[in-house]
Amino acid sequence: MLIISMVEKVYYSYEELDKLCRDNGSIIKKEFNPDVILAIGGGGLIPARILRNSIDVPIYVITMSTYDENNVSIDEPRIIQWMDFSILRNKRILIVDEVDDTRKTLKYLVEKLTKEEKLLRNNLGFFVLQNKKKNKTIELNKLDVGYYKSGENVEDKWIVYPWE
Repeated sequence: MLIISMVEKVYYSYEELDKLCRDNGSIIKKEFNPDVILAIGGGGLIPARILRNSIDVPIYVITMSTYDENNVSIDEPRIIQWMDFSILRNKRILIVDEVDDTRKTLKYLVEKLTKEEKLLRNNLGFFVLQNKKKNKTIELNKLDVGYYKSGENVEDKWIVYPWE
C-alpha cells in the first residue's frame, strides 16, 4: 500500500532569514542586552551567527535533539553536546533556535539550566525565527524567563530551512 503524505511545506531563503535576524537583532540588544548567545546546534547556529552582527557578544553552542536515532519524535530532548555552564553564571544568555514548535526544547532547557546548572531564570532569554501558532507543552508565562522573542508567528506547517 502506498501512503502519500500531503503535508504542506513552507520554504525560507537565506535572504529572508537573514533579514528576520537583522531586523530583530537591535531590538533584542535594546530589550534584553545579552552577555552571550547560546546557539542550539542545528537550527540555531546560522541565526545566532547573523544575530552576532547586531549583538556583538560571544557565541556558545549546545546540541540537542527531539528525535531518536530512527528520527522518531521523543518526549524529552536528548543531549548530544553540552558545556560547562559555570562560566556563564550571572550572565544574560540569549538562547537561539530556529523554531518554537512544541516548546519541548525550551521547557527542557529552562528546567535543566536553572535546576542543574544553577542559572537564574530572568537571565535566560530566547529568540526563535518562527513561533508556530499552536498549543505548546507549556505556556510562556509558566516558563518564567527573562525574555522571549520570535521573528514571526506562523501557521503550523512544515518549515524547510535552506540549511536542511
